[in-house]
Amino acid sequence: MYHLKETETSEYQKHRTYKIRKDDTLQSVARELGIDAQELRRYHNLYCQIPDLIEADFKSHLEFVILSAEKANIKTNDEINNKLKKVNFGNDYRLPFLPEGLDENYKVKYTSEVGDEIDVTEMNISVKWLAVDKNKYHLIQINRSTDIYINGKVPDTIMSELAVKTAEVLYPLKIVVDGFGKWMDIYNYSEIEDRWGRIKGELLDYYEGEVVETYIEHTENALENAETLLASIRSDYFLRTFFNGIHMSYTADYSSKNVVSFPLEKEEESIFEIQQKIAPYLDDNDFIKVKQEGFYVDTSNNILYEYAPWKGNYEAVYFLNSDSYCIEKMNLQCRIEYDEPIRIAIQIELLSKV
Repeated sequence: MYHLKETETSEYQKHRTYKIRKDDTLQSVARELGIDAQELRRYHNLYCQIPDLIEADFKSHLEFVILSAEKANIKTNDEINNKLKKVNFGNDYRLPFLPEGLDENYKVKYTSEVGDEIDVTEMNISVKWLAVDKNKYHLIQINRSTDIYINGKVPDTIMSELAVKTAEVLYPLKIVVDGFGKWMDIYNYSEIEDRWGRIKGELLDYYEGEVVETYIEHTENALENAETLLASIRSDYFLRTFFNGIHMSYTADYSSKNVVSFPLEKEEESIFEIQQKIAPYLDDNDFIKVKQEGFYVDTSNNILYEYAPWKGNYEAVYFLNSDSYCIEKMNLQCRIEYDEPIRIAIQIELLSKV
């Protein structure tokens, strides 16, 4: 909103002005008003008092910026505020989960750091909604591309090839997701079990030796029953981050405290106390932004034995489609300072449709 304040000096009474808000900078105001920052500074400095000159940025005491009356296309504060679109919540500040019709492909990147060793895995994963039952449990299909890159290259060792090949038995994977967007269970165990017979035959035809026998034994142990398979893939990074249960109820200040577990180490859960906060307005891309931040909870016996507790942190940012409330992109990273620091970073982003 433009202000003409009677108590201001004559220079401010004669001109159109912009009232500076908390955290405003020369660049941010110029961007919001739709004019060049240098032009904004130049015009203000022509008419302001000497103490109010803008140098590199606004001075702490400055309340108003003088604007050119000739710039008919300058946006008012009201226009700026009108651009902000509120996030639509359900009852009790609940963030809805509406995956019906979801059928998207995502680019996925995992970065694992243990001490000085860094490994990067990249792949494409598709997510397709199939059905919903009367209790609002959704059936969703996950598929993974066969093109997987490890440290920028197609796997070129027998162990890497076997790891990729045996993992193919899972896909397409059908999972059950609750009304909060949290992954709960595997739906198509029998299909996966039948698929293993074909893949096992291919492995035995192409590979030989103790290594392939070890991978076959490991896979068959995981596929012993539906419970062992579920336990085996509990550490799947995509399932744990994409279906993280963020569609929950928030307080009036758009936040919520929670405890989350994450498989920073395979088949071992790390506990973090976090604050989950949702931006009340859509961002510049009309996305809903949800952020999780927190710290590691050391549940070991370190304190009991008078060792310093391990420390770590957790941070995740989700950007959701404002119509479907489904993920457009997200970033997650968590870290624990063990004897050797361990860090996992996960990036998921919607692939553009051609």
